[in-house]
Amino acid sequence: MTKLIQSKADAIRAIQELIDEGRKLTLEEQFSSWRTTTARVLERLFSDQTIGQSFAISAFGSMRRDSDLLGVAYLEGLIRDINRGLFEPGRTQDYIDEEHFHIIVRRLLANFYKHIQEMYQKPVHGRGTLAKADLQKIVLGNEYDVQRMLYALIRPIFPDARVEIYGDGGYKSYRYDIIFDAYETVIEVKCSRPSMQERELTEQIGSDAFHYQAKYIYFFIYDNHGIIANADAFCKTYSKSLDTHEKQIETIVIQPISI
Repeated sequence: MTKLIQSKADAIRAIQELIDEGRKLTLEEQFSSWRTTTARVLERLFSDQTIGQSFAISAFGSMRRDSDLLGVAYLEGLIRDINRGLFEPGRTQDYIDEEHFHIIVRRLLANFYKHIQEMYQKPVHGRGTLAKADLQKIVLGNEYDVQRMLYALIRPIFPDARVEIYGDGGYKSYRYDIIFDAYETVIEVKCSRPSMQERELTEQIGSDAFHYQAKYIYFFIYDNHGIIANADAFCKTYSKSLDTHEKQIETIVIQPISI
């Protein structure tokens, strides 16, 4: 297992300096020297040469410009991995990479209502001590209720997730409902009300998407009162990709059905 042999702070500082230098390169000769220096620095930061070798491969392209961008992107990803604890002893076995993190989050959000069905709506076991009448007292009345239940599902999988964290937006502060620092991800929870109009919901989403300082933003909307006329179109409209925007935004709408 590859490990850091420098402190986490020193390693991040050294890699960030290499990133800053890489962004200033203008000549082919400068890039070649930077690539060699960077590979050597990485070899001194980690317990084996695999990280430095991987960087050299990623930063080798047919054009200096392409190579420059690839090399910097590799180093930025390396800092994210260090922050997630990938190179700390004992952390590799339970480490969840970014791709699988988002798969898990999407499944939790998309299947949230299945938890409600299984826990609170299905008949209780005859030998159990839980009473159906007691379970039926649990009602999701507002977004704080939804946030609590969702966070309870998330925390066992991602113990470092934090809830109700405030940030400074310059003009005014804002509140992250659930934040995953290591994955640069925020979940914003919404819950419809009988007096709420779809327009009010869209205005809230637009404001949050603008102010939230996160790379990935999930809007989780528990539309208990069915104020969204077309959930599929709504989700498509309020979703953005990193390929074309500076933030990736995904919207998931849950509309409980009762007959």
